[in-house]
Amino acid sequence: MQPAVAADCRTEVRALLVQSQPAPDSVAAARRLCSTASQAGDAIATYHLGLLDLGPAGWHPEQATPLIREAAEAGVPEAQYWLAWQLDSGPLLPNDPAEARRWYEAAAAQSHRLALLRLAEVYERGELGASAAPARAAELRELAAQCPADPE
Repeated sequence: MQPAVAADCRTEVRALLVQSQPAPDSVAAARRLCSTASQAGDAIATYHLGLLDLGPAGWHPEQATPLIREAAEAGVPEAQYWLAWQLDSGPLLPNDPAEARRWYEAAAAQSHRLALLRLAEVYERGELGASAAPARAAELRELAAQCPADPE
């Protein structure tokens, strides 16, 4: 697969996510593009394909969640963070503190800024089954400060 296809998928989906009423033909085109990239093995495209079912293509979390989980298991930090967030406090998955922390740690290991910041809170407060560890929290905040604001 050409890298441009996966990049186009990401660009198209992100543009749709900020629209209140995306055009159905634009959503369909993005789905085709992302499906092609996902079927070719691009896990980032799989993640974005899942995102389409959380807004632009309607509210279908039962379709989105397995795709996002697949992308997370393939190592996509954005997908790992999404799973962690849902397991931590989101309405789409049952609360599972240990599993949430595991996914936050996986995303943080790839320098995902929001995962690093949430883990800093976890270690400051002793949440999600972790013991309070102020030094670890400070280390995570320092790592987060070095990350770009918009993860790739």
